[in-house]
Amino acid sequence: MPDEKEGRKNVSKTVALIAICAALYAAAITTTSPIPTPWGVGHFRPGVIVPALFAVTSTPFVAGAGAAIGTFMASFILAMFGLSNPALSLMSGVPGNFIGFYLLGWLLSKGKTWNSFISSSVISLFLGNFVAATGVTAYFSFVVPNWVAWTIGEKLLTILGLTLFWMVTMIPFVISLVPPLYRGIAPIISERLAMVVKPEVFGKERPRDLLYNSIMIFLLFMAIYVGVVMTPFGEAIFSKVIRPEYIFWVKNLFVIAGGVVLAFGLTASLLIGKKKVFPENIGRRV
Repeated sequence: MPDEKEGRKNVSKTVALIAICAALYAAAITTTSPIPTPWGVGHFRPGVIVPALFAVTSTPFVAGAGAAIGTFMASFILAMFGLSNPALSLMSGVPGNFIGFYLLGWLLSKGKTWNSFISSSVISLFLGNFVAATGVTAYFSFVVPNWVAWTIGEKLLTILGLTLFWMVTMIPFVISLVPPLYRGIAPIISERLAMVVKPEVFGKERPRDLLYNSIMIFLLFMAIYVGVVMTPFGEAIFSKVIRPEYIFWVKNLFVIAGGVVLAFGLTASLLIGKKKVFPENIGRRV
C-alpha cells in the first residue's frame, strides 16, 4: 500500500520539521530574552526569523505549530529564571505565534514572490503580535492589581503599543535575514527533506512592483513614526511603560524598520533586474 506508506512518511516529516522549528525557535528566544522591554513584559525576539523561514520553505501548519510549541518551550525554560510565565504564554505567545506564522505561510502559498513576502510579513507580524498583546493585557487585567485598575482605553492603547513594539523589532530581522538564509538553504532542504520548496518562483515579479511595494511599506512606517513622535497618540500608547528611558529608542525603531524594508526592496529589485540573484535552478532537484 504505497499511498498509506507515503502518508505515514509525510506525517513523520511534518512532525520532524515542527520539532526542528520549535527547538531552534526556543533556543533563539532564550538567547535574547534577558533584553528588557519598555512594558516589562514580553521579550525582544529577533529569533522570529526561525518560524518565518519555515513559513517560506515549508507549510503554514509547520510554521505555526513550530512557533507555538517553541515559544511555550522557551517559556518553561525561562520560568526557571523568573523571566517568563507558562500560563501567560498559553494565553498570549502560543496563539499569537501560531496565528502569525500560520498566516505568513498561508499568504506566501498564494503568491511566492519577494513582493508578497514583504507585505505578508508586515500583515502577519502585526496580527500575530496583536493577538499576543491582547492575551497579555487580558491575563494581567485579572492577576495584576495595577492593570485591573486601568480603564478600557488605557488597556486598548497598551495592546496597540505592545503590538507595534513587537512588530517593529521583528520586521528588520525578518526582512533582512530570511531571504539570504532561504537562498542559502533551499538547495539542501529541497534535496534532503523533499519539502515543498519552489525558489524559482521568488524573484519572478517585476522589479518595479517590488520597489513600489517597498516604498509603500516604508511610507507606512514613516507615518506611524510621525504619529508616535509628533502627536499625543504617541504619548498615550507609551503611558503605561515601566521603562520610560526606552521610549525614544522604540519610536526611532520605526525609522529603522522602514529603512530596512526600503533597502531590501531597492537592492532586491536591482539584483533581480540584472538577473544576478535568485536564479531559477536554486533548490531544484536534479
